[in-house]
Amino acid sequence: MKINQIHRKWIWEPDNFPHFTYTVPDLTSLYFKFGQLKMIEKFLNKSSSVELLVDRLANEAIATSAIEGEKLQRSSVRSSINQILRLGLDDDYTNTYQTDALVEIIVDAKTNLQPLDKERLSSWHQALFPLGKSGLRKINAGKYRKHSEAMQIVSGTWEKEKVHYIAPPSNMIDSLMTDFLTWLNSDTKINLVIKAAIAHLYFVLIHPFEDGNGRIARAITDYVLIQAKLVNANFYSIATTIHKKRKEYYQILDTTCKSPTLDITAWIEWFLKILHQSIDETLAKVEVVTIKTQFWDKHINTKLNERQTNRKTG
Repeated sequence: MKINQIHRKWIWEPDNFPHFTYTVPDLTSLYFKFGQLKMIEKFLNKSSSVELLVDRLANEAIATSAIEGEKLQRSSVRSSINQILRLGLDDDYTNTYQTDALVEIIVDAKTNLQPLDKERLSSWHQALFPLGKSGLRKINAGKYRKHSEAMQIVSGTWEKEKVHYIAPPSNMIDSLMTDFLTWLNSDTKINLVIKAAIAHLYFVLIHPFEDGNGRIARAITDYVLIQAKLVNANFYSIATTIHKKRKEYYQILDTTCKSPTLDITAWIEWFLKILHQSIDETLAKVEVVTIKTQFWDKHINTKLNERQTNRKTG
C-alpha cells in the first residue's frame, strides 16, 4: 500500500530509500589511530598479543549481548575464546553453547572474507537462537520475519519503553535484504570505513529478523571493516564502546530513523567517533599489558608471595 507523503514518518518510507546521502568526513585522525594500533601490534610479544586478543574479544561478546539486555559470564566467554581459537591457555571449561555460538559469530565476522549472503546470515541467527526461542517467545531462527505485527526498536524498562523506530513491514523484507546484500558485496567504490557505518545502519533499518538484529548488525560492521585490512579487527571492539554510549546510540537512531531526506551524515559522524574511541580504549589497554609484561620480565626469577602476585597482576 502506498503511504501518503503527508503521513510519512520513518526513513524507509520515501520512494528513494535506501539511496542515502551524506557529507564525507575527514578520516585523517582515524587513519592515524589505526596506524598507531598497527605499529603497536607488530611489537607486541606473543603473550601480550594473546592477552590483548582475549580481552578485546571477551569485551566484544559481553558488550554486544549487554546492549540487548543479556548478561554473559566473562569466565564462560574467555573459555569459549580459548577453545575456539585453540590458544592453549589455562581453562576452567565454563563455556556454554550460548558463549560458544556468539564467539564463533564474532570470530567469523572478523576473519572470514567470503561474501556475506543470506545463508551465512541465517547461520549466524540460528547460532544465536539454537532452540528457536528468545526467552520464552518462539521465533523462526535463521529466517526473515514473517509476522504481521509492527517490528519496533525500543529501549527502557518494562512499562516505560520508548519506541525509537518502526521497521518496514515483513512483506518488504525479502526484497530489501536482496538489495542490501547485493550492495554489501558489490559496491567497491565507497570507502570501507564509511561503508561499515552505512552497513550497520542499513541493516538495523531493515531489521529483518524477529530478534538478534543488533548483534548481527555489529557483526556486519566488523565484517566490512576487516576488508579494509587496516589492523587486526580482533584488537578493538566497537560493540564495547557502543554499550558504554548506548544512550547516545538510541538518540542518534531517533534522529536518523525519522530523517525524510535520507541524509545520514550525523549517523556516520557518530559512528566514526565511536570507532575512534574503541581504538583509544585498545591503545590504553596495550599500555597496561605492556607495563605488566615488563614487570614480569624484570622479576621472572623473583619469588613473590600470593598477595604480591594478586596485586601485580590485578
